[in-house]
Amino acid sequence: MNDAVRLLRRIALTVLGTAMLAVGVVLLVAPGPGIIVIVLALTVFAVEYQWARRRLAAVQSLARSAAEKTAASRMARATAISFGFAALGLGGVLVFADVLPFSGLWTGISIAVAGLLVLATTFYSVRQVNRSGGLTRAGRKPRAADQAGSLNR
Repeated sequence: MNDAVRLLRRIALTVLGTAMLAVGVVLLVAPGPGIIVIVLALTVFAVEYQWARRRLAAVQSLARSAAEKTAASRMARATAISFGFAALGLGGVLVFADVLPFSGLWTGISIAVAGLLVLATTFYSVRQVNRSGGLTRAGRKPRAADQAGSLNR
């Protein structure tokens, strides 16, 4: 009986992950957060499959690296924040005005949610980097010797 439950769980997670992956791929070309949905599908697959766990770990490493680089660079932070607010504004225009192609409630909401996600992840990344002692201009954590040298100056 236990094997049957595990098999049903594996089938259900595979079907759910495949459906989410299909929606994510469609959202890559349609307005919406396609990459986020694909990562969520990968998370569902990772519950049962080792290959998905490896891919998810690689994606998390890339996301962490990108977040640290964004938090370390003033230009990248400004660009991300500007993009986030622009996406919020575009989302509002798409919801309330029927002047652009693909205008509509769901398109506007998905663009606005994407803008909120950009802002939230940018602010979270900056906060985490500031808590951990910051990064150098090159995007690396300062070495202990560098920190000690800067304290003696």
